[in-house]
Amino acid sequence: MKRISYKVNRKGSKRQQRTKRRKAKSLNITSLIDILTILLVFLIKNVSMEVQKASVPAGMKLPNSFVDNHALLKNGDVILIKMFPNRILYGYDNILVGTPQDLFDNKSTKNTLLALMQNEAKTIKSKDKIPAVLLQADKTLDCKYITQFMILSAGANFSNIFFSTIKADSKDGSLNN
Repeated sequence: MKRISYKVNRKGSKRQQRTKRRKAKSLNITSLIDILTILLVFLIKNVSMEVQKASVPAGMKLPNSFVDNHALLKNGDVILIKMFPNRILYGYDNILVGTPQDLFDNKSTKNTLLALMQNEAKTIKSKDKIPAVLLQADKTLDCKYITQFMILSAGANFSNIFFSTIKADSKDGSLNN
């Protein structure tokens, strides 16, 4: 944009002078923000979380795993359920109840397991103990089956539910001891 301005000489005469006024160049920050966002995402994704895992806050107790299930089960106030992708085993005698999918599809299997658990809970409560369930589930089992089992356990009046992972050694689900 051209602008006409008047300049006064030392002699006092006015003369007209054309001056070019340059428009200030603006800084395009859109591309700068894009680059900074990419850098920020890159840095956040690559931050190592190992430092946080190694340093445990003072007073925090990490859970211990049970090496020997018999220590937990010896009082008789805990029932044992083993859940594999292809079957559910109930109690110490490994009674076949059904499959995890049966908890959703087969009402008979669900009701049978619920009745067994309710009977055990009544027996444990009659001894003035708090009933508990130890669920040993395969590592590959979907979370929806564990959630359905928790709902079933709550319906059978079990207030304590313990979890443990097991891994079958063979395709038929047999365990090594």
